[in-house]
Amino acid sequence: MNVRRAVRSVAVALIAAATFVGGMQAASAAPTAPLTDDLAGMWKTVLQTPTDQNPFANPDNPNAIRCWQLGGNVVAPFGPAPGGVFSCTVKGGTWIFVAGYSGECSTFEVGSKDCPTSDLAAGARRQTKTVKSVTVDGQRVALSYVETSVQSITLPANNLFGVPAGSRGQFVAVGWVTLLDPLPVGTHTIVGPGFTTTIIVQ
Repeated sequence: MNVRRAVRSVAVALIAAATFVGGMQAASAAPTAPLTDDLAGMWKTVLQTPTDQNPFANPDNPNAIRCWQLGGNVVAPFGPAPGGVFSCTVKGGTWIFVAGYSGECSTFEVGSKDCPTSDLAAGARRQTKTVKSVTVDGQRVALSYVETSVQSITLPANNLFGVPAGSRGQFVAVGWVTLLDPLPVGTHTIVGPGFTTTIIVQ
């Protein structure tokens, strides 16, 4: 599917995380299970979002969602953007799910270049580059590798795959991630491979 192939080339997470010397502390030892749950939740939300709001359908769309609400006061800034640059505004006290690089493979993509077989986990792995850290305001933040179990999705009308509304499928996602404590009020700059993200905490 051409749309999905184009997406893969820019599927670098646009993310937030956190360390100020003496000012912030990164959640350096987040348990693997919550990280996996957040990764699954992030991709499930992305795949179930209609194309008119989905940056993976059109990175230039000014109305595209790039700050994904995962529940439990957790936000995942994620998705392609023009020039690899975008900003995300969050409320104070918001936890930030970091996905430095992530990929997924769904049953809707089996047989494509990126997901050639029904082994969804293998398809997701082949798309995900190793990104062990990002920087926030010049400070290094370490990431951990996680892999989801097989997840179920139900697609809306006008979905990324161009299939009928209500179509059901499965996916597996992998990624280099972590969950960070809430950032202090202010503006923060996150830099990773091929992207720069400004996080504004109000």
